[in-house]
Amino acid sequence: MLLTPHTLVGLAVASVIKDPLIAFPVSVGMHYLGDMVPHWDFFSNTNEEQRVSGWRPLAVAGELSLAVATGTAAVLYALWLVNDPALAFRMLICGIGGVIPDLLSGLKMYLKDLNGLLKINNHIQEKLQFQAPLPWGILTQLLVSGFSALVILGSIAL
Repeated sequence: MLLTPHTLVGLAVASVIKDPLIAFPVSVGMHYLGDMVPHWDFFSNTNEEQRVSGWRPLAVAGELSLAVATGTAAVLYALWLVNDPALAFRMLICGIGGVIPDLLSGLKMYLKDLNGLLKINNHIQEKLQFQAPLPWGILTQLLVSGFSALVILGSIAL
């Protein structure tokens, strides 16, 4: 799954679960559940060499920028418009928590000798990924993103 839907799911968790000690691990866990949703991403049906060359690294960097912008906008919304620093903190940590497994997996492309948490994370990620062809793999992510946005807006509406 792309990073922005994972970020939005993390933000939705932050907007619903008030305790950050519970919200953060739930947002990480939701990442793994999100990978079970049929989806397409920039690494679908590619080998390791294709993942680090050509247009894919640029696309991932662009999509990472979109995910960071989405999370930043949510945190600023919580701080300035909702005036809720606790919500802003939860959104910050849960937005990050929602993408941590992919950030850890990304290290696999650059670090050849993985062990410990990185190896466990990659094993879980590989087992749970459910790749879908275009356009269906994007449609499912739009649905997840839309549902997450509705949860966020419904729970923190002014």
